Amino acid sequence: MNRTMNALTLGGLIVGAFGTMTTAPAIADDGFYKGKNLKMIVRSGAGGGYDYYGRLIARHMVKYIPGKPNMIVVNLPGAGGIVAANYMMNRAKKGGIEFAILSREIAISQRTQETGVQYDVRKLNAIGSAAASTSVMVMAKKHPVKTLAQLKSYKKIVKFAATGPGSGSYQRAILLRNDGYPVKPITGYISTPERFLAIVRGDVDGTSNSYESTKTAIKEMGLVPIAYLGVARPELKGIPDLRSVLSARGKQFASLMAAPLAAGRPFFTTPGVPKARVAMLRAAFKAALKDPGLLAEAKKAKRSISWTDPEEMNDINAGILGASDDVVAMFKEGAKKPKKKLGKMVKHEGSVTATKKGGRRIVISYKGKEVTAKVSGKRTKVTLNGKKVKRKMIKVGMNCRFTYPKPGAEAIKIDCK
Repeated sequence: MNRTMNALTLGGLIVGAFGTMTTAPAIADDGFYKGKNLKMIVRSGAGGGYDYYGRLIARHMVKYIPGKPNMIVVNLPGAGGIVAANYMMNRAKKGGIEFAILSREIAISQRTQETGVQYDVRKLNAIGSAAASTSVMVMAKKHPVKTLAQLKSYKKIVKFAATGPGSGSYQRAILLRNDGYPVKPITGYISTPERFLAIVRGDVDGTSNSYESTKTAIKEMGLVPIAYLGVARPELKGIPDLRSVLSARGKQFASLMAAPLAAGRPFFTTPGVPKARVAMLRAAFKAALKDPGLLAEAKKAKRSISWTDPEEMNDINAGILGASDDVVAMFKEGAKKPKKKLGKMVKHEGSVTATKKGGRRIVISYKGKEVTAKVSGKRTKVTLNGKKVKRKMIKVGMNCRFTYPKPGAEAIKIDCK
């Protein structure tokens, strides 16, 4: 069996290649799967690359699992794939009954201790990867930024649609922001189509996604590619690889994130599966990738198929988990939400004359005029006689002091008595 090694070196450089697909070994039948109902978990919502590959493998892998089991597909989006990984680790049925296509970045999320991580990728059983990936950063057709260089010098914040902190779309936005690009990730988009729709609506300016899931949108929506990360593609000729243009510090982050792209569509089953059964499942997965029906479907959908050995996947993840504390510390520092810079604040004090919209607007009489402050349930600190309270506790007749940029703006503090 041929396979290659992908390792994260001390300098953050990646050396990677792919093993060639060889003839699948004979698959022994121990009777375990006869009549079983299996489940394939997809880490994202419907649509997009993960969903496509999850359903494709589910349809064809069962042909090579002895006993002719059935397999259903369940989408389990959330937190950039962390929810699905947690499920496979802690709640999924054991023994090789449930499978999942998980985020290629799950090892990064584990190493950087993202909020909510309750899995250990080393304990999940890798089955194989169905394709290598290239991530591409794209901008809206009508946005003035058309190149990475223009983005660097752009004077306004550029909003990038992302799923959650565990996703590549989020992490690559953080990579750019940390290297001085005016990029801000906007989370909560659970699928690729949602992110593209947000760009079309003008809610965001761009996003980062796998090239295969984006190339149709580039053609039909006019999205403009400005950079890529991962496997070089002829279609992106002239577009810079982030590892060639970022600062030395940024290149370390880029190399960290490029490592899992070699196994861009990774499939796993749960911990606690007998070794012989794991070997059988890996053989079935590999055989499925050579199935004429699967290859015909992939060709029609213009999706690439390239097998990555599960042991290589383990090596890639081990390299990521072994990344130096310095690299991880820089990554986490760059991922921190920047503190909002406050301009000059003014203070106005007077008697409350009205409350509106459930306390979202408070009006006081100040020097013979009525002035209004917006009140946020999260960002505005509201106190009553020195104790923190909710905004609905402010009543007409109280004396309150606003601390805000100007009348009509959102207050950072409202002190009442």
